[in-house]
Amino acid sequence: MRAQSVAVDSAKIQKEYRPWVTYTSARVEKIFTKGSSLFAEYGTLLQFRGITRISQDTAGYYSLNENYNSFLWAGYEHAFTEHWYGGISGKANFVQIGSGSFFTRFNVAHRGHISKLFFYKEFAFEYLSYTIYKGYKRPDEGRISASIGLGRKWQFGKKSLYVGVNYRLFVNFDLKDNKNGFYNNRKIDRTKLKAEITYGFNPHLHLTAYYLRDTEYYYSLGGTTASGSPIADSKINRITEGIGFTLTYLLFKDNPDKYVTELPAR
Repeated sequence: MRAQSVAVDSAKIQKEYRPWVTYTSARVEKIFTKGSSLFAEYGTLLQFRGITRISQDTAGYYSLNENYNSFLWAGYEHAFTEHWYGGISGKANFVQIGSGSFFTRFNVAHRGHISKLFFYKEFAFEYLSYTIYKGYKRPDEGRISASIGLGRKWQFGKKSLYVGVNYRLFVNFDLKDNKNGFYNNRKIDRTKLKAEITYGFNPHLHLTAYYLRDTEYYYSLGGTTASGSPIADSKINRITEGIGFTLTYLLFKDNPDKYVTELPAR
């Protein structure tokens, strides 16, 4: 992990870069006539070098409130109109060592266009609960997020190509409103920037390749060294970059155009 630091206000901002990672997932989605959908997705995290699984002595991906080596995510999204959607889903995060978690997610999304560009907006709330590890269960937490995305799709007969970019920001909070919690000293706790290319082999089968920059925003309280020298407070931006691949298979009888190729950075 390499680090850079700059001084801003009374606290330093330090950037920490974690090693690159590779994300892979497979997704099955049922598209209904009016655009509603039922989906399930399984994903895993790989090391960038050698495409080998994360070693047994780590949690794979780790952050302030989410650790996983693999995950299972399933849910339903309802099309209220052509442009407005709302959904509920659950995501189970699995780890080899440590505490796993389960997220219950509620989202509202608007899908529209700016000229020939697809324009996506979403707001989501998540309830985070954790498994017991070595006799300790972490208190439940919540987080809200907002996302915006732009993309363009080209159709070549039954084949298609989609190029898009998506940005999401997260605000975490302690459900007990603990003023001494992790999340009180940074206004934004996490951001995700995603750029993707999706190729549709036919209306049913799609392969997405994407770049993801995941940044978490920490705050570290200062103190003193063993010799009594002061240590200033610092703001830490921990950055994880990686590439990912998602294989999606669609089930539908008609209206395949209701499928939204872009999968927001979640």
